[in-house]
Amino acid sequence: MNREASIEALSGPDFLDSLTPPVVGNSALILEAFAEFLHAADPNMPATDVLAQWLWKRLSTPPANNVDKVLHCEMAICQAGEQTKGTMPSSNSRPGKKAVTYVFRGTSDSGKRLLKSLYEYCQSYDQQRWARWVHNLKASDFSDKLFER
Repeated sequence: MNREASIEALSGPDFLDSLTPPVVGNSALILEAFAEFLHAADPNMPATDVLAQWLWKRLSTPPANNVDKVLHCEMAICQAGEQTKGTMPSSNSRPGKKAVTYVFRGTSDSGKRLLKSLYEYCQSYDQQRWARWVHNLKASDFSDKLFER
């Protein structure tokens, strides 16, 4: 292969397509779908709790669209084990039966990256809400009663 042919091979559309992992487009689509759900959720609820609800809803039903199909391929709901302290039994559990904790896991490297991206998005979202709340505070919002004993 001569030099011109090798440069053409490295700059052609096939080479650029090989550099872009196929999950990148799906990740953006999934983050966008989650962002819409998050913005419509209760603002007092932590974003990670909203993420758990969204993933549970998406993974516990049959795939209805491309976002669901990708989530079903890349993630799974797994039973983490029994929790005995700090949990409240669900309303449908029987007395004496221990509450079970479920976790979301990436089933592949791309699924793990996707889950990490969603989690980091939640953290960023909560930090932005916190910063906005602090920015809107005024000195008059604090009373001397907070500091009296």
